[in-house]
Amino acid sequence: MSDSKSSVDERLIARFNQELGADLKNSSKCGDLVKYYRSELEDLRDKITVTDAGCIPSVKGMIDTGRSKLAELDEKEERLDGCAKKLTDRIETYHQLMGEVGEKMAQIRVLQTVRDYMALIKDIENISQELEACINGKDDSKPIALYVALTGPNSILDRISGIEAPHLKMYARNTAFHWHDVLTAKYSTEFEALLKTIKWPNMNQSMEQFNPSKENISKLVLLAEYLFLVKLPGDQDLLSVKLTPSIICPHYTTPVELFVKPFRLRFQFHFTGNKQTNRLDRPEWYLTQVLMWAKENHIFVGQHFQSPALRAGIVNSSVRLEFVRGLVQLAIEKLIVDIEQIIQDEALFAHLIDEVLPFEQDLKTSLGYPNSYPSVVSVLVQPVFFVKWMAIEKKFTTDKMDAMLNTADPFELLDPANLDELKIPKCADQFIRLLDAIKERYCCLPQPSQQLQFLDLQLELIDNFRCRLLQLYNDGVNPTKILNALNYLTSVLREWGENVHYLHLHAALYGPDADEISSVFDQKIEELNYCHQKLVEELVTWIVHEITARSRPYRYDRWPSMNRHDAKETLMVSATASEMFQATINHLHDMEQELSTNVFMVVVRMIATELDQWMISSMVANTKFSTGGAEQFHFDMTRNLFGMFSQYAKKTNLLFKRINDSCTLLTMPLGSAILLRETLLSPTGDEESWTRALQEVGLAIFDRKATLDVLDRRNDMPRIG
Repeated sequence: MSDSKSSVDERLIARFNQELGADLKNSSKCGDLVKYYRSELEDLRDKITVTDAGCIPSVKGMIDTGRSKLAELDEKEERLDGCAKKLTDRIETYHQLMGEVGEKMAQIRVLQTVRDYMALIKDIENISQELEACINGKDDSKPIALYVALTGPNSILDRISGIEAPHLKMYARNTAFHWHDVLTAKYSTEFEALLKTIKWPNMNQSMEQFNPSKENISKLVLLAEYLFLVKLPGDQDLLSVKLTPSIICPHYTTPVELFVKPFRLRFQFHFTGNKQTNRLDRPEWYLTQVLMWAKENHIFVGQHFQSPALRAGIVNSSVRLEFVRGLVQLAIEKLIVDIEQIIQDEALFAHLIDEVLPFEQDLKTSLGYPNSYPSVVSVLVQPVFFVKWMAIEKKFTTDKMDAMLNTADPFELLDPANLDELKIPKCADQFIRLLDAIKERYCCLPQPSQQLQFLDLQLELIDNFRCRLLQLYNDGVNPTKILNALNYLTSVLREWGENVHYLHLHAALYGPDADEISSVFDQKIEELNYCHQKLVEELVTWIVHEITARSRPYRYDRWPSMNRHDAKETLMVSATASEMFQATINHLHDMEQELSTNVFMVVVRMIATELDQWMISSMVANTKFSTGGAEQFHFDMTRNLFGMFSQYAKKTNLLFKRINDSCTLLTMPLGSAILLRETLLSPTGDEESWTRALQEVGLAIFDRKATLDVLDRRNDMPRIG
C-alpha cells in the first residue's frame, strides 16, 4: 500500500509542477486549480450516482445485477434455513428409532447366543446319550464316530475353541474326558485280551516262531485304529512326562502303551527291588534286555500298526519307533534312579559309560533310533554327571597316552616290511586309534555342544602328544622316529578334517555360513607342521655338518695346479672326496630306510640345497682352479655328487643349481669365458643385456656378480687392467 501511495503522490507532484511551472509568481494559479479540480470531482460524482440521469449505463447495469443476485441469495438462505430445521428434526427422529432398534438387536443377539449355546449343549448331550446307548452294541465303529464328532477335526470342541465360554468349554472337555476313559477302557480290555491270545509279548522268539493268525491280527489292527482315534482332546505335548528337568518323554498312543505294558511289568520284576538281577555294577543286563526286546518285536509293531495310525490321522509319527522309545524309557527311568549311587564310585560310573555308549550306538545303527528321541545317554549328559564324565575321559585317555609312550620301544614300526612309503610308529598308530575311539564314544551324543567338549579333549590330547614327542626328542630319541610320528599324525588329521562328522562340528563352532570351510584341526596341524619343520631343519643341519666335516682334504686339494686329464685315461673321482661322498651316501641311505617317503624327499631336497650353497661359499669362492682342476671338479660334482641324488630326483642339476652353474663357468672355453666377462663388465651394458648373456651360456641361478666371482676363480683368465 505504501508503494502505491507514494507513486500516486509522485504523479500528483509532477502534474502540479507542470501546471504551475518553476516561477513562484504562478502560485496565484493554485486557487484556480482548486476550483477546476473541485468542479471535475462533482461532475464525476454525478456520473456514478445511479439515481442521476447522467449515470454511466454500464455502471448502473452492474449495480442492478448485483442487487438482484443479493436478493436471490437472501431468498435461498431463507429456504436453506428451513431445510436445515426439517433435517434436524428428521435426524433426531431417526436417532430415536436407531436407539430403540439397537436395543432390540442386542436382545436378539443375546437370544441367538443363548440359542447357539443351548444348541451346543444339546449337541453334546445328544452325542453323550448316543454313546451311552451304543457303547455296548455290536457296531464298534459308531461310538468311535460319535467320539470323533465330539473331539476330532471340525468337531464340537473345535467349534467352541474360539469363543468366550469357559463353562461350556469345561463341560465339553469333561464330557470328552469321560468318554475317552470309557472308550479307552473298553477297547484296551479287548486289545489286551487279544494280545494274550497271540501270546504277546514275544520273548526270545524269532518272527517265524511268533506267528499269530491273520484273524487275530485283523482284530488287533481294527482295535488299534479305534484306540488311535480315541485320543485325549487338546495339545498332546501337554501330556509329555518330565522324568528330569532336561529329559521329557512325549506321550504314547494307547496301542503302543499296551504293547509296552507287559514288558514294563517284566522289567520291574527283574530290575527293581531285591532281585539278584538288579545290580548297580551290571547295567549291561537291563540294557541288553531292552535292546533284545526291541529287536525281536519292532518289526511286528511297525509292519501291522502303522497303517491304522495313518488312517486315524497320525501322519508324523512312526509306531515302530514309538514302541522302541517306550522300551528305552524303561532303561531311562531305571538309570535315573540308580545314577545317584553310581556316581559316587568312579569305577561304577566308568563301567556305566562303557555300557551305555555301545547300547546307544546299537539303537541307532540297528533300529534307526533318532537323535531327537529321549535316550539313556540323555541321563549321562545332564550337567552334574557330564562334568564327572569328562573328568573320567580325560584321566583315562591321558593315562592311556602315557602308557603307549612308556613301552620298551614305542617307536617300533608297524609291519616295516610292508610299509614302503609311510613308516608308522606303534605309538602314533595307538594314539590315532585312541582319538578315533573318543570320537566313536561321543558321536552319538544328542547335542553339538556336548560333542564339542569331547572335541576339545581330542585337541588337548593332540597338543599333549606333540609336547611329549618333543620332550622325547630332547631326551635323545632319534629325530627320524619323532618325524615319522608327527608326519603320520598330521596326515590323519588332514583326512579327518574332511570327514562329515568333523565338518558338522566346524559348522557348530563357526556357523554354516562361515567365510570359508576349514578343519577343526587346522590350528593343531599348523602347530604339528611347525614342530615338523624345525626338526627337519635340525636334522638336515646335522647331516650337512657330518658331510662337510669330512670335506677338508677335498677343499684343500691341488685345484690351482692340477694337470689336465689325459684323454686316453678314464677320469676317476678325486681320492680326497671319498670320505665326504661316503658320508653323503651313508646318510641318504639311512634316511631313506628310517623316514617316511614324503618326509625323506623333503630332507633330500633340503640337504641338496644346503650342500649347493656350502660348496660355493666354502670351496669355490676360496679356491683357484687350473684347467685340469676345473675339469676334475666338474667330474666330481656332475658324475658323482649329482649321481648320488639321481635316484631321488629326475633333474639333479636343478637340485644343485649353484654347483651346476659353477661347473659351467669353470669349464667353458677360455674365449667364451673372456667374452662373457667383457659383456658383463661393459660400461654400455644394462640389466637386460646381462641377463640375456647369462641365459645364452645356460646359467640357471647366478646373477652378474656371482658369475664374475666364479670366472675370477679360473687361473687361465687374463688379469683385468
